[in-house]
Amino acid sequence: MVYDDVGRHVARAGGFDRASVPLGIYVAWLANHQLLSDGFCDRVGELLTRVRFREVTGSELALAGCGGVLESAQLNAEGESFTSHYYGRYLDDFRAEFGMDPYSVKDDWDHYDRMARRLTAALMRFRAPARPWWQRWLFWR
Repeated sequence: MVYDDVGRHVARAGGFDRASVPLGIYVAWLANHQLLSDGFCDRVGELLTRVRFREVTGSELALAGCGGVLESAQLNAEGESFTSHYYGRYLDDFRAEFGMDPYSVKDDWDHYDRMARRLTAALMRFRAPARPWWQRWLFWR
């Protein structure tokens, strides 16, 4: 299943560099939370390491590693389950975080860090949706 394709955003964004930023942030976050498949990680190992060390941005991983396409084959089971559940509202959360056109967000790690907080909170809610808030603090449950 294809979740997103940078090509779908190029006309609105005005270019691949701007169109790849939202997807790049998401893919970098997936990488940093071990939600990518082993096969994909093996294939893009060096680039993935450079993203994790913040030598390059997630946009480069999205374009060079994913070919500008996010699809289920690149994700492990939890990554696929979460992305199926969440990705439909990702751009809405992206706009809510930055309050602007998603394609005008600067491609840097400061913006990644801001969006990563939202993504991680969404993942935590996804992992434990039915438990009351107070049970999350109980270690024996």
